[in-house]
Amino acid sequence: MAGVSGWRAIFQNKPFVLFLAAIPIALTLGGLGYIAHRHVVSRGTVPVDSHPVPHAQVVISGFLYTRSVDGQTKWFIRAQKASIGKGEATTSLWNLSAHILVKPGLVLDISGDRGVIDQISHQFYVKENQVPVAARFSNGLVIVSGRLDYDDKTDAIHTDGQVLILGHAMTIHGRGLHSTPKKQFFQLDEGVRAVFAG
Repeated sequence: MAGVSGWRAIFQNKPFVLFLAAIPIALTLGGLGYIAHRHVVSRGTVPVDSHPVPHAQVVISGFLYTRSVDGQTKWFIRAQKASIGKGEATTSLWNLSAHILVKPGLVLDISGDRGVIDQISHQFYVKENQVPVAARFSNGLVIVSGRLDYDDKTDAIHTDGQVLILGHAMTIHGRGLHSTPKKQFFQLDEGVRAVFAG
């Protein structure tokens, strides 16, 4: 009986009981600290995907882009489909028609399979994919090429490729075109051949 009363005396000793109660708490905190330390140390070894994230693309069917100056429409483009990338300054176009109001009484329509608009410079180009690019003036003049570039600031059309100009009773072939539609000025760089009828 003396042994039982000895154990009872030990468990009635407050400092000893507090020490025994603190052991599970100390072990739990130590275990959590070890787990947290292991997580922080191994965090840098997690494999990281080094492939660049692709830019988001928005594809629009029935696309319309209008360029206005001083409240007046200067030109607009309709396209069957357009693709615009996030953070990109250009828009890719498919099956498009550009309508340029050159001056009162003179309109230029450019059509082609593919094209690109630069929203910052307000320039665009139309290029041939399967069908040649055709630029038709309202006065009957037609320009056919593999690619035509339009510069909004200078109201100019140019290309480095082959060009065919068709008008009333005339056909002109050449390479490299520099044109100011407003003045009806057309300059071919080289290989010019002209046929005039009537």
